Amino acid sequence: MSAPQQASEGSRAVKRTIEFIRHHRLQKGDRLPSERELSDRFGVTRSSVREALAVLDALRLTERRPKSGIFLRNALEDSGLDSLVIQANLDLPFDERTMRDVSEARVIFETHAIRLACARRTDADLNRLRELVANYSSRVQAELNVANEDVEFHLAMAAASQNAIIVRTLTPLFLMSFQWRQKYFSSPVVRRRSLADHQEFVATIADRDETRAAALVQKHVHSAFDEVRAMAEGNEQPESHNQWEGREE
Repeated sequence: MSAPQQASEGSRAVKRTIEFIRHHRLQKGDRLPSERELSDRFGVTRSSVREALAVLDALRLTERRPKSGIFLRNALEDSGLDSLVIQANLDLPFDERTMRDVSEARVIFETHAIRLACARRTDADLNRLRELVANYSSRVQAELNVANEDVEFHLAMAAASQNAIIVRTLTPLFLMSFQWRQKYFSSPVVRRRSLADHQEFVATIADRDETRAAALVQKHVHSAFDEVRAMAEGNEQPESHNQWEGREE
C-alpha cells in the first residue's frame, strides 16, 4: 500500500472510530471493540486502526489498558479543541450547540482582543492590518474566495492585542470552521459585507475606539453564525445585518 493510500485509510479509520463513539453515545470509561473488531467493522487494515487509535490516544480520547482493552478516556463533548479541529478536518458535522458555543467563544475572545488591540496596537500592527485589507479588497473585486484571507485578518487583529495566548486560543476556533468557511465565502454578498466590516475594524483600532470595536465584533460574529446556521438548514443566506440592528450587545 502506498504512503498516500495508507494515510487516507488511517484518516478514514479515525473518522469511523469517532462516528462509532458518537453513534453509540459512548461515555468516559466505556470499552471500545478490539483492534481486530474495528478493522473488520470499518473494512481497513489493523495497522490503520492502530494508527487511528494512536491519534485518539494523543488527543486523550482513548487509552489502552493492558490485558483489558481500549477504553474511552474522555467523552467527545469533554475533549479539547484539538479534537474538534480533527473532527472538522474529517468533515464530521458539529451539532448546533457546538456551533453556538464556538460563536460565543469567538465573541468572548475577539471582543477582549480588539479592546486590547485598541489600547496596545503599534504602527506596525496597523500597517499589517491595512495591507491585509488591501489584499482582501483585491480578491473581492476579482470575485475570489476570501476564506483564508479572513482567518489571516482576524488572527492579525488578535495579534495586535500583544497577547499570544489569545491568538493561540482563537486559532483552533478558526481551524474548526475550515469546511463551512469555504462555502460561506463563496457568496459575493458575504464577501463585500465582510470587507466593509474589516475596513471598519481597522478604523476603530486606529481610532482606539474600544466601544465601537467591541460592538462590531459581536455584530460580525453573531451575523456569521446566523448565516452558517441558515446554510446548514438549506435556507438562503441573509443579505444584510438588519436582524442585528437595534439589538442590545
